[in-house]
Amino acid sequence: MRFSSPFLTDGVDRYPAKTVVMLVLLFLFIVILGIALPILSESNALYTVELLYDYQPGQLANEDVIAPYDFSFDDEIATEHLRQENAANVLPRFSYSMVETQHMHSLTQNLREILESESEDDLASFLSQNGYEDSVPLAKMWSLLPSEEKDSIRLLVHDCIDYLLFFGVFSAKEINDITDQGYSSVFANLPSTYDYRLVESMNYTSNLITDDNLGQRLIEFLENYSIALTAKGFSVLSDLIDSIISPNVHYDALTTENLREQARLETPVVKAEIHKGDYILRYDTIVTEQDLQTIRMINGITVPLSVTQIAGQIIFLVTILYVALYFINSFIERKYRVLIYTRIFLITLLIVLILSYLCSFLSSLRNYTAVNQYMPYLFLPLLMCQLTSKKRIGFVAGAVFSCFVIFMPGTNIITFFYLIFSIEISLLFVRFSVTRLDMIYQGFYTALANVFITVVFHIIDGRELIYLFEEIFAICLNVAITYVVISLVLPLLEHFLNIPTVFRLHELNNTDSPVLVRLRNQAIGTYNHAVNVSDMAYNAAKEIGANAELAKVGGLYHDIGKADHPEYFIENQGGGPNVHDEMKYTLSAAVIKSHVKLGVEKGKEVGLPQEVLDIIEQHHGNDIVSYFYNKAVEEAKASKTPMTVNEDDFRYNAEIPQTKEAAIVMLADCFEAASRTLKKPTTLRYEKLFTSILVGKMNGNQLDECKLSMAEIYKIRRVFVHQAFGRDHMRIQYSKDAGDE
Repeated sequence: MRFSSPFLTDGVDRYPAKTVVMLVLLFLFIVILGIALPILSESNALYTVELLYDYQPGQLANEDVIAPYDFSFDDEIATEHLRQENAANVLPRFSYSMVETQHMHSLTQNLREILESESEDDLASFLSQNGYEDSVPLAKMWSLLPSEEKDSIRLLVHDCIDYLLFFGVFSAKEINDITDQGYSSVFANLPSTYDYRLVESMNYTSNLITDDNLGQRLIEFLENYSIALTAKGFSVLSDLIDSIISPNVHYDALTTENLREQARLETPVVKAEIHKGDYILRYDTIVTEQDLQTIRMINGITVPLSVTQIAGQIIFLVTILYVALYFINSFIERKYRVLIYTRIFLITLLIVLILSYLCSFLSSLRNYTAVNQYMPYLFLPLLMCQLTSKKRIGFVAGAVFSCFVIFMPGTNIITFFYLIFSIEISLLFVRFSVTRLDMIYQGFYTALANVFITVVFHIIDGRELIYLFEEIFAICLNVAITYVVISLVLPLLEHFLNIPTVFRLHELNNTDSPVLVRLRNQAIGTYNHAVNVSDMAYNAAKEIGANAELAKVGGLYHDIGKADHPEYFIENQGGGPNVHDEMKYTLSAAVIKSHVKLGVEKGKEVGLPQEVLDIIEQHHGNDIVSYFYNKAVEEAKASKTPMTVNEDDFRYNAEIPQTKEAAIVMLADCFEAASRTLKKPTTLRYEKLFTSILVGKMNGNQLDECKLSMAEIYKIRRVFVHQAFGRDHMRIQYSKDAGDE
């Protein structure tokens, strides 16, 4: 497959160099504009966020605030929160005091010696020196204990104190403070073996020995001994231990704070990623300090320009626009229209892009929520669809516009899909109606469809219901303005560019036009023939999906060249003398052929579109005027002197039909004229006649360029036969008494 430029046909220059250069420059300007406008606005931070209210943290937002572009920044608030969180995750550190432990071991040894001496005064003095308040009563209680129980206490006091000091005694106050801060575990340097080698380990606060739970810990410890103590004996033992034991594991505030500060310093800076279209504030939600910081950053950031992103966007838009022009070139059968449609497409695309940018810009400044609905996204697709009578070109135009719009501020990928769905569904309602009033109905149904799509995408986007009414109003206004503007612009383009839209063709179907009135007055037979050909062509084209209005107009005007010399054509002779009987065959053929050239000239004079002129010119193709050619051949054979018949003298000098509409008019012209010669016509005879005409045209290569398929030709035959049979049906004979009924 060979690909050609959308500005060329079959690889050959179609337009002057200046025209091609202008189209290329317009092409590049649109691409540059599609990139430059968003870049300039974003790089200069024109799209600041203006709040309707002066919010404070904790207040409810009364509006939606959406990020106008992609950017990132160092989130100081989130970073500080993370630092505090990492610091708080550092568990409190406790240190085991070997000095205090050794001191309490020494006191334990002294206590055991005093207990051995059984001196009540010495014990009271020892307890008093260690700060025990009830030293005298305790010494008295000790002296009153039985000797067996004293022996048990002397044995247990050392083991109990050694047990408590080994596992570490914590300050209940410090542990309570730690627990109040939310910690349920701590790190502590505690002995791992009985040689008092310190190892740091994590401990749950509920399992720690404190100066408040010594009694409970003693009970747990004594369960391992088989020594039985009375309540009074346990009380004396507990008091003796309490007189010596004090916390030997303490909270190390300095180490803990150093570790927490290190955790703060090692915390990475939090990067906030904001994407275009993200919600910064949502209606009826609480405003946070972080939200306000994000807005401050948006209003102060200059968006960095990425060369790679810009290059990617340029390549993307160039590719999309080039492919669109290629498809437009492919879809338009009449290549002389490609330049006109290409110019209209590019200029209109430029205009709607600028208008869409302004809508996006104003929406960002005013915080409008219906950004997508305010854009004139329907104008280009609907205009191209109406101009070319092809929905496919409208689809292509809509896709190109949607691709350009996604780079504008206030839009995102949801915008692309919203526009695609809205444009495609809107084009489905285009029916190429023949009256401009029908456009009102099309606009109404288009508005309903777009409202439905707006509601669906509003739900998908998760937006508040309060903004839906603004979007519905905006889309209805958009559709109304679009159809009004198209109704105003379309007639101007039809007039100045002579474009055969469905409206223009419908106007040309009016048989009261001066050229048709003259044809009716000068050549009534030709006029009636043209009307019948027009009806046949219209119904046949409609049956196969071709441009029925164009075929109808082409059939109506195809023989206007016969108006100047109607007497030379048999349908206008009315059974009288044939003027060709006195003429040479070559001259007769020349007169017959001239009606094509005259018809084209008259068509140009009255301003017929080129598509209609093509049908006038091509409705005989380069076929031979067979009647006079055969007569000339017979005369040459009968002549005694050698004679040669030049076939070119009897051949039409025109292109063969290039379109389906021109081919239909050609077949209808031949069939309508030939069918009138049939006697006692039947459906079978009509079908045979059509087949005969078709074979003749195919043998003469007249249908090689029109792209009619055999299935379509079969449908055309069915329509022609049906109409001819209806035209020539027999009526019953009325009696003379019936009068003129």
